[in-house]
Amino acid sequence: LGIGGLQEEIATRRAAATPGQDDFYRACAAALDGLSLYILRVADECDRNCTSGELAPICRRIATQPPATFHEALQLMFLTIIALWFAEDHGLTTPGRMDQSLRRLYEADLAAGRIDADEALELISCLYIQFNNIIGPGLALSVMVGGRDHQGHDATCELTYLCLAARQATQLVYPTVGLAWHEGTPAALTDYACRMLRTGIGDPAFFNDELIVSGLRDHGVSEADSYNYMNSTCVEIKTVGNAHMWVTAPYVNCARHLLEAIDQVADGEAGCATFEDFERVVRTHFEAIVGEAARNLDAIWHKRAHTGCFPLASCLIDDCLEKGLDFDRGGARYNWVENSFVGLANLIDGLIAIEHLVYDGDLSMRQLRDILQRNFADEEPLRQRILNRLPSYGNADEAADAMAAKWAHILIEITGTHQVGPHAYVPGFFCWVMHGRLGAETGATPDGRKAGTALADGAGSAQGRDRCGPTASALSTTAWNHRPALGGLVHNVRFSQSVLADEPGLQALGDLVRTYLRRGGFEIQVNVVSSDVLRAAQLNPEEHADLLVRVAGYSDYFVHLDEQLQDEVISRTEHATL
Repeated sequence: LGIGGLQEEIATRRAAATPGQDDFYRACAAALDGLSLYILRVADECDRNCTSGELAPICRRIATQPPATFHEALQLMFLTIIALWFAEDHGLTTPGRMDQSLRRLYEADLAAGRIDADEALELISCLYIQFNNIIGPGLALSVMVGGRDHQGHDATCELTYLCLAARQATQLVYPTVGLAWHEGTPAALTDYACRMLRTGIGDPAFFNDELIVSGLRDHGVSEADSYNYMNSTCVEIKTVGNAHMWVTAPYVNCARHLLEAIDQVADGEAGCATFEDFERVVRTHFEAIVGEAARNLDAIWHKRAHTGCFPLASCLIDDCLEKGLDFDRGGARYNWVENSFVGLANLIDGLIAIEHLVYDGDLSMRQLRDILQRNFADEEPLRQRILNRLPSYGNADEAADAMAAKWAHILIEITGTHQVGPHAYVPGFFCWVMHGRLGAETGATPDGRKAGTALADGAGSAQGRDRCGPTASALSTTAWNHRPALGGLVHNVRFSQSVLADEPGLQALGDLVRTYLRRGGFEIQVNVVSSDVLRAAQLNPEEHADLLVRVAGYSDYFVHLDEQLQDEVISRTEHATL
């Protein structure tokens, strides 16, 4: 429709609007006027500053008219995203499914001879560069490619490869590119993605298209809409263009609540004769914190139903104009809130340690707490026993994986029993940088983790605990059901460069990725960088300014991370075989 077409739709709807709806439509019209004027000012600046005469006429056309070419569509998308960032503070607005949203005009331009693949690659690369010029450090911006169209057919096209190739060409931190993988994804695309990962760029991450689509339908999303989803910058899932979803609200510190349960038992406030009794105490702590978060969020949600006002975003989100309602006041088609549990592996390994040391061993809970409060001072043999002798999550150990499945289900169940706004609360298990921030304020934990160090970096093992190889690690992470976790989860894996240096190594990486996804893994992301290189970058950051790493759902320059997060990335197992 373009901006002018949206204005015409608003004018038509105002003719039959109620007074309240008319207020909303007038706000939308004013917001679109502002967007149009902004684009015209960009055109004026192009006249003054650009050596090429192409950009200003494009901007003047798209200020009112629908885009008629691929370049015009790309330009309108970019300027609209910038307007949403700075006019309404929608900092999580991203290009999303670029290969699908821009495909029609790209293929029309190809057929008419107005563009070729090299020119399109340059334009997409320029878009990526512009985002890097504007967005601040430590944030995230996402592009999702591949997957299926609204009829369920594979959506791979030439633009899919171009969006990936532009990421490789620019070698910048933004955007991260995700690949929505399903059984119908062409083998050539999977191979291309693995070859990208071999370069150390960290992209693309693989998202499980079939699992995510099924999870969305569990929440009432239509079949057509379920295929059109994206990661909201990291790994949280949102449907595209029709949703009002709050992501990672809040991050829940799993290790902290385990320590609180230990305190309660050690102080005699709860009697726990058996390990199962202790687990019930831990569960009670999670029920309390999740319930409190849900009630607070629900109150905010209902308050914003009266005070919220985002007319520009509402013009661009399905059903808002049709209903005559702001997207913050019930206009969007889908509405829910997603939390995220941080430190799942610390919780699992900590519970296993308590079972072995306290309930099947000779330590009292008070003695264990004393050891933790002393940060394992003079208790290094015990700490090494915990780290190296007890079962641990991430090694395809039956007991540890059963504990993981049990507690992931408990946390999912606790979340889903609460309502936030019009929908059940939705769980997630990822952390962005919060594993570092929360870890810094958390004491030593019974899994052998020392005070102040980062918590586990995703839904997989704690750093360095997956000692039985990458396949065993992937088997553990997929030992429990990821389908309800639309709040997102990530499985991180790191390899030495030598592992992927030849074709057999590359084939093995593809096999690992497919195994993880076919077993129901939600998302997997790969770092290909040695610990030696990472340590060298710590010592001489100016010589490694462009070293990119996958952190916990997003990518960043390694030298931009604080020392704690740098150490966390280094501490992950560096797999030397596949």
